[in-house]
Amino acid sequence: MSGLYTSQTAFNRLSSLVNRFRPDDVDIYFILSLPRSDMGKGTLIAQLLATVENSDAIKFDGLLNTNNNGRHTKRGHDDFGVYERFNPHKNWGGEHYLLGGELYLDFIRKFGELENLQINPHFSLYVKYRLYKMWHEIGKPRTLFIEVGGVLTDPEVSPIFTPIIARSASTLGSKVILLTESSSNGEHIKLKSIQDAYTTLLARGIEPWAIIAREPREYNKVSVSEHLEFERLMSDRIYNNYGKRIVRIISVPYFEDLGDYTQFIKDRLSTMVGDTTIKNDNTILIATKNKSKLSDFQLYLGSSHKLIGLDAVAKKIDIREGINSIEENALNKARLWSITTGMITLADDTGFYINELYGEPGVAVRRWAGELGEDPSNEEFWEYLQKKTKNLADYSCYFEQCVAIYAPNGEYEIVRNRNDGMLNKDKLALPYNGNDYPLGAAFESLNRKKTWDEMTDEEKFAFDGQFIENLNAAIARLKKRVAL
Repeated sequence: MSGLYTSQTAFNRLSSLVNRFRPDDVDIYFILSLPRSDMGKGTLIAQLLATVENSDAIKFDGLLNTNNNGRHTKRGHDDFGVYERFNPHKNWGGEHYLLGGELYLDFIRKFGELENLQINPHFSLYVKYRLYKMWHEIGKPRTLFIEVGGVLTDPEVSPIFTPIIARSASTLGSKVILLTESSSNGEHIKLKSIQDAYTTLLARGIEPWAIIAREPREYNKVSVSEHLEFERLMSDRIYNNYGKRIVRIISVPYFEDLGDYTQFIKDRLSTMVGDTTIKNDNTILIATKNKSKLSDFQLYLGSSHKLIGLDAVAKKIDIREGINSIEENALNKARLWSITTGMITLADDTGFYINELYGEPGVAVRRWAGELGEDPSNEEFWEYLQKKTKNLADYSCYFEQCVAIYAPNGEYEIVRNRNDGMLNKDKLALPYNGNDYPLGAAFESLNRKKTWDEMTDEEKFAFDGQFIENLNAAIARLKKRVAL
C-alpha cells in the first residue's frame, strides 16, 4: 500500500457525472432505521408516497444479489410490494432499485482500469451519480424518498451512504428521517434506544431532521396528551444531552389497524414533508386562556395579525410545564398547540426572579418552583407572594420572557425579553385585586413609578417597542420560511 494516493482521474470523472445529473428543485429525504432494519421503513414511505403529491422513491439494498425476479424476495412481499399496496395505481421496478452487488460490479467495469479506487470518495460518488441519474429517469419528482435498507452501521451500508447523506445535506439540503423506537420498564416509557440511535448518527456527522419513534404496545391506550408528552420528553432529553433542539418528533402509538396508522402518518407528517405551505389566513393562535396576556399580545401584534386565544379553539390538550427552562416550556406549548390545530401558534413562558430570595420563584412562577402545587388560584399565589416577600430588605427583581412562534411544518422562532424592576412594598400589602396576572399589581419597571396594571396601553406599547419590533420580525421570518 506504500505510495497509495487518490485517483484524481476517477474523482474528476465522477464529480463531472454528479454535477451533470445534480437534481434541482427537489426535496430529498433519506429514511433510516435504528437499531434494527425491520422497523417499517417501507411502510412509512408507502404512506408518504400516498400523501405527498409529485413524490417517488428509490430503494437501496446492500445485498450482493437478487433472485430471478430481480428482487430480494417474492414479488408483493418486498418493500416495492408494500409501496404498491398503498399506491395501487403505481408500479415500482428496477428503475427504482439500487443493489449493492450490482453497484460494485458496474463501478469496477466502468472505472476498474484506473488506479487506487476507494470506497470513499470514488464509490460513494458513483452511487450518488446513480441516484441522481435515477431521479431524472423516473420523472424528476418534486419530492424523493430514498430508503436505505438495513441499518447505517451495517458494513455493506455505512461506507457507501454515510458520506452520501452527510454531503447531500450540505449541497442539496437533503433531510434524514430516523425511524426508531421507545421502550418501557413496565411503569415508565424509556428513551435510551432513541438516544443511542441519535448518538450513532451524530458520530457519523449526520443530524436527523425528524425522529419517528414507535411506542411499546402497552401504551396504545394512553391519551393524546400523553403521546405528545412523550415527544416533549424526547426533545428535551436530546437537547439536555447533546445541546441540539429537535422539534420534529413523532411518537407513534401501536396500531392494531394499519389504516389507523395510515391516517396518523397523514395527519402528523403531511405538513412537514413535501409541499409544506401553510394554507390559512393571517391568523395566529395565542396559546393562552389568560385574558390579560391575550390583551397584551393584541395590543402589540393586533394591528398586523389576526389573533385568537385558546377559548376560540374547540380542542383540549393537557400540557405539562417543566421547571428547567422557559424556552423549553414556551416551545413545547407552541409546538403542541400548532400540531393540534394546524395553525401558526405563539406561546410564551416567563420566569420571575427575586434577587434576595436567590432567584425564587424562578421558572415555575405560578407554582413557585413546586411549593404551591400544580394549579394554584391567583388569590393563592398573591397570598403566597405576600408571605414570601414580607420581610425582604431588597425588593429588586426581574422578569425573563421567552416567546416561541411555531408553524405546523416544524419551523419556529424564539424571541426573548428581559424586564428589570422592583416589587412595590405598599402595593404588596393590599388584598388581591382580581386581575388575571397578580404580579402585574405589584411589579414596577425601572424608572417608572407605576405597576404594569397602572400603565396605559400607550405606555406599555412605548415601553416594549423593541420587543414588539422583534416579535414582528420573527413572525415575518417564519412566514417567509413556510411560504404562507
